[in-house]
Amino acid sequence: MQTDYRDILLAVAAAALILCAVVIATMEPPAAETPAVTRPAEPDGTDAPADSSSELWSDDSTLHRIKPLEIPLEAETQWAIFEACEYDPGLFCFLMAIGQQESRFNPDTQGDGGASLGVFQINIRWHTGRMEALGVTDLTDTAQCAAVALDYLRELVSRYGFEPESEALLMAYNMGPGGARKAINAGQTSTDYSREVMTVYRGYLEELEG
Repeated sequence: MQTDYRDILLAVAAAALILCAVVIATMEPPAAETPAVTRPAEPDGTDAPADSSSELWSDDSTLHRIKPLEIPLEAETQWAIFEACEYDPGLFCFLMAIGQQESRFNPDTQGDGGASLGVFQINIRWHTGRMEALGVTDLTDTAQCAAVALDYLRELVSRYGFEPESEALLMAYNMGPGGARKAINAGQTSTDYSREVMTVYRGYLEELEG
């Protein structure tokens, strides 16, 4: 009987295909590779240390790193206020300059016969409703006090038309919008208060962005 080699070759090929299918079916899929997390290098070429709010800030949207200001205010508190300012360096430094002028960052500061409290000297006679709306209960807590001051600054801009980060806005914060508008209409463009705060503001902004 003559052997048909073509049949043998076909049988061997079929067996090989079956064997390959079995092997493939029993193989585990390769584990997904975990991308390595790299941190920016320091200027000297070494790896940057792990993030710490007491040493380093990071804006998640840009990974642009900013160190806190050299002021007597904890980095965690500065970061909370920076977040409330929506990561706006100008607004943050403007608010910090007000805090420096109003209280030297002493949360126990009281003015106006005890009516103005906290780092940003919030007058409870005029801002009780604002505090309630914001859920602020303790003006000696600097982050809470900053929330009230920031909301007031935004109202002075949006409702009363004062230019952001300006001496006119500082006059309104210090004198009230009516007093500031009256002084401006009389030709006054600045006060000792506004000039001093603006000087500090420019220094803080240079430090933060330097």
